[in-house]
Amino acid sequence: MSCNLNILLDSFNFSSPVGGGVKRGLIKGSLLLLLVIQTVATAMAQKPLLYFEVEKCETLEFSVHNIPGDRYTWDIYRDSTVNYATEKGDVDPVTYFENSNYQGPTVRINWLDAGRYFVRLMVWDEVNCTNNLLVYLVDVRETPLMAELTGDSLCYGELAVVKIVLTGRGPFDLTYTYVSNGNGTNEVNVNLVGQVEEEFTVALPPLPVGITEVWVQQIIDECTENLVPSERARVIIFPKPVQSRIYPVSN
Repeated sequence: MSCNLNILLDSFNFSSPVGGGVKRGLIKGSLLLLLVIQTVATAMAQKPLLYFEVEKCETLEFSVHNIPGDRYTWDIYRDSTVNYATEKGDVDPVTYFENSNYQGPTVRINWLDAGRYFVRLMVWDEVNCTNNLLVYLVDVRETPLMAELTGDSLCYGELAVVKIVLTGRGPFDLTYTYVSNGNGTNEVNVNLVGQVEEEFTVALPPLPVGITEVWVQQIIDECTENLVPSERARVIIFPKPVQSRIYPVSN
């Protein structure tokens, strides 16, 4: 006996948890058209498809409790030309599904790499002898992990402050470096671990007169790392003005 294959459209909920004060990625949803091959009728039909745009390392929770069934199986694909009704996903479910759980009406998917994905849910209803098929399109974008620094200019003996702006998904572990021409080529490395804010300032110790260059040596966030040094900012230290009398003192 052959069961019916139904393509469902409007039976999907998702949520993206926010926690720990960490800025989460932007999620966009809209309707697209995807060509779905319906093998039971050996025909092709265009069906509206729910589309999501998320950031790399975002976690989405998929829930379909309103679809009755005996077995729920989720698959992820990178290939858009496969037969979703018969072929298994080409993405390792153990890696992407939280706790390696890709069965049941609710799953959580961690989007570890940028690119375009297709998520398929197959629901088997043995009582009614039906297979319900859902396919969703997810574009995962990557936010570049970068640092931009702004220098300072002040007189000798004053406190130098450098502004650092990060892009990525904090918290961040980073190393910034500074070197003063008055001190030769001795570089000083400072490690910041668990930096939560994307925009912050760092105070440098007393610097010699002249130019001090500051840059971020490397950044690591919750899902990637950037080991390419940033552009350098400059801190310029001027000597203190020499006090002199305006008028000569007569003897």
